[in-house]
Amino acid sequence: MADFRSLTDFLDRLDSNPGPGGVPAPAGEHDLLERTIEELRVAVEELRVTQEELAGEEVAAEQARDDERTRRREETWRFHDVVTAAPFPVVLTDSFGAVLYANAGAAALLGVPVAELPGKPLAVYVADESRRGFRRTLNELARDARARTLEVTLQPRGRLPLEAEARVWPVPQVGEMTYGWWLTDVTARRATESARAEQMGVARMMIDSLPMAAAAMDLDGSVLAWNRAARELLGWSEEELAGRPNPAVVDEGLLDAARTGGEPVRGAALAELRDGGSLPVELTLAPLADAAGKVRGTVSLIRPADTQAEGRGWTEAEMRRVLLAHATAGSLADRLRAGIAAGLHAGYLRPGDRLPSIRDAAQETAIDHRVVSAAYRRLAGAGLVEVRYRRGVRVAALPHEEEEPQLNETADWLAGVVDQAAALQVRVPGLSDLVRRWTQAVPIRCVCVEGTADGRAALCHELSSQWGMETVAVDPAAGAEARRELAQALRDADLVVTTHYHVHDLAATCAGLHKPLVLARLSPEVVQAVEEWVQRGPLTAVVADPAYGERLRALAGGADIRVVDAADRAAVDALDADTPVLLTLAAQQQVSRRLRLLVPPAHFLSPVSPRTVARLLVRANVSPRRPTEA
Repeated sequence: MADFRSLTDFLDRLDSNPGPGGVPAPAGEHDLLERTIEELRVAVEELRVTQEELAGEEVAAEQARDDERTRRREETWRFHDVVTAAPFPVVLTDSFGAVLYANAGAAALLGVPVAELPGKPLAVYVADESRRGFRRTLNELARDARARTLEVTLQPRGRLPLEAEARVWPVPQVGEMTYGWWLTDVTARRATESARAEQMGVARMMIDSLPMAAAAMDLDGSVLAWNRAARELLGWSEEELAGRPNPAVVDEGLLDAARTGGEPVRGAALAELRDGGSLPVELTLAPLADAAGKVRGTVSLIRPADTQAEGRGWTEAEMRRVLLAHATAGSLADRLRAGIAAGLHAGYLRPGDRLPSIRDAAQETAIDHRVVSAAYRRLAGAGLVEVRYRRGVRVAALPHEEEEPQLNETADWLAGVVDQAAALQVRVPGLSDLVRRWTQAVPIRCVCVEGTADGRAALCHELSSQWGMETVAVDPAAGAEARRELAQALRDADLVVTTHYHVHDLAATCAGLHKPLVLARLSPEVVQAVEEWVQRGPLTAVVADPAYGERLRALAGGADIRVVDAADRAAVDALDADTPVLLTLAAQQQVSRRLRLLVPPAHFLSPVSPRTVARLLVRANVSPRRPTEA
């Protein structure tokens, strides 16, 4: 730094010196020299003042840096104090994973004295199989310094490996980034979870092995577990019912009684079948409690109800009175025959029920046991009873009708419909007329809204051929005329059907017009066929609307799908007749040649909920506000 005091002395001497050799300078030059010296003197003074100000600022900055270092040092020591007092293992490392500080809990967990840990890489105490994940976490922290959790296997010194959970978070320090690690031994917890999972697996196997339909529900009645027998009985899978109400438990009062009563409760219900039908069932509900006895839910057993009268069953005294009272040796066989037949007809007896033994009957009637034995043998010969050694006398099994040939799927469904109709006292001769009046008495006007020709054709075919509705296809294209056409169609409609591409645009309008809106999607058969085919190779789709082809490409998730326009006769004629193609219904109407089809185009789309459409159809036909057929 320059010495401005010496420079000022120099200027003073220069001012007193008249000139070289002691000769005075001319007057003009002397005035100029004085002014120059004065300006230099002012400049030097300003520089000296500036130097003093800068020196003061430097002293203040150094003091601020000392204060910051002191504050950071105090914060570090406070962090060390907190870590030292923490009741759980904590380690402080630098950005490379080297230990800077560790508390006693961490030292005990790693099996190393506290004094030996600083300076050692924490990765040394991580097992080989977890070391890669540990280093990957360090690299991620360098890019994104935010707290995170990872699962690691630690290798303590001189001990077996242990499972741990490491929670790491950034801890800023002076001039560098450090990380705090909270290490938790989860070996015991993992063992407990594994044991619990094994117990749950055993419990699940036990539930699935039950020959009776069973379900476990939470406190709200939502299904937690659904066994194989329940799936076979009602058709629902566990994946479909998980988190949804039990389709067999429709009585909230019964559910409340099972949750709060502490004892099993029984009741009857009409269970909803997956195919849309219903089944009378008998229910037994019991509380589902944990080890502490706290009720966590309910368990239900579901049995098909026998729609025929079973009777309450005879007591032993009633059986003896009906079968043996006033019997004589000559009428004993007839008396037994008539009593057993009456008991079976009324439901008081069932096949397999035990009858009075020969000795009991002889004592009750005072008839010789040989006569009683002969009477039972006559009934056994007639197929009414069975007399077996050590099994006593029992009601014989009823003769079975000749085995029916196996029905196909449609016939089996129709047989179930007729059976349910009989249970509801609907006479079979009037069933067809009832179906016609409740589904076809009033024409249903259905508006099919879809943005592609292929989608509109599929929707209209589904609703007209399957449900017998009058369909109107509407393209929700932009434009005033198209919007007016759509608005008028919606006002005149009884039902609106659309796809996921337009449902959000129609929902508010349909709600304002009080028009039911049904969402349709691709048939699961089509989706499955496409997924299976594109895994083997490219797929060709023949469509009437190129926009529909783009939808199919999106469906396949980038798989190789070649889209052929049905109007392009040359491209259609060039298709290989032996390679299956995906052909839409609208395209089929334009293609004249025979192609091998991946799936039939008739059911390309289907309503998500056929039951919803069926209810709307029946409601429209039976509503008193609508005219009915005479």
